[in-house]
Amino acid sequence: MAAEVILHQQQKRKLRTLAHTLKPVVTVGGAGLTAAVLNEIGLSLDHHELLKIKLSCGDKAARIQVREQICSETGAHLIQEIGAVIVIFRKKIADKKAKPKKKALTKRLPGKAHTADSRPKR
Repeated sequence: MAAEVILHQQQKRKLRTLAHTLKPVVTVGGAGLTAAVLNEIGLSLDHHELLKIKLSCGDKAARIQVREQICSETGAHLIQEIGAVIVIFRKKIADKKAKPKKKALTKRLPGKAHTADSRPKR
């Protein structure tokens, strides 16, 4: 497992600012936190990094339990909790299938041949 990332107050403040305009992507309903919901949260975190989740799963104690379970199982950090809405953050893991870099085009100087072999020998 990778080393845990520590978020400072300034970073959390910036993430709260970015999360303000987001709408909840995932809703945890009356059935609670199922494996399918956890999977969807993990996929959404892989894609977005910052995620707003609505917890409609009962009273405050149940919401706290679900919140803690989400953070522990996904490896995300709790950024903010307002009522039944939480904001979590997990840094993206670099893709193993990184796109290959394009080769830089070399400029051709006027009057010069591309290779030494294409020039006529004297």
